[in-house]
Amino acid sequence: MRAYLQASALGAVTATLLLGSTACAGKPGEPSAASGLGSPAGSPAASSAPVAAAPVRSTPASSRPAASAPAASGGSAAAGVFSGRRQVSLVPVGSEGIVVVDGSGRIGLTDGSGDRALFALTPIGGDRYLIQTAKIRVGGEASCVAVRGTGDGPAPVVTAACDASAPGQQFRFRRTGDAEGKPTYTVYTGANTFLVRDEQGELLPGGTGVAAVRIGEGTPDIDTPFVVADRGPASLPALD
Repeated sequence: MRAYLQASALGAVTATLLLGSTACAGKPGEPSAASGLGSPAGSPAASSAPVAAAPVRSTPASSRPAASAPAASGGSAAAGVFSGRRQVSLVPVGSEGIVVVDGSGRIGLTDGSGDRALFALTPIGGDRYLIQTAKIRVGGEASCVAVRGTGDGPAPVVTAACDASAPGQQFRFRRTGDAEGKPTYTVYTGANTFLVRDEQGELLPGGTGVAAVRIGEGTPDIDTPFVVADRGPASLPALD
């Protein structure tokens, strides 16, 4: 009898274990509740489908930031002098003079200062600027620095009525380094005609101390770096 009872008990335990194992296994493909990883009751099960990566769109070239003007390389102060809203002096490195407009309207060098030594660099598109007189007016209008000549040889630099479409009035400023902690620039037109010092009249006899010279491959290194010194706010008539 004892052996019979023991066999019956063992059979009941075995049946219980088999039923529990079947309930835990569940249907094929369903998460096991015993594992603790299944979805909570009433919540949709997580999808096993791969998540598509968001497409990567490249920024069109036309909407990317444009190349910085030379002003940016000199910090916020330099950005101001290239805005057209500051009056500036052009100081050749290594010279005792600064750029001025003389009594006949030509550009030269002097060791003085005053209204004739003040200019405004007015942006006209791209990396080009008009160099306008900040104080001097002709008929109520500012004048502009202009290269006179064809570029075949050293040419005088003068002032003329402002014309943003005139190649001889479209100047670029190329950062060349620093002088006493201040940015320096060479000043040139689109024809690679540079403004240079010529105090002794070696390039332009009878000149005023400033000449415009085409500098290209094989040309002696005579370009002149200038410091663009901030002289305060400018007030210019609007360009037509």
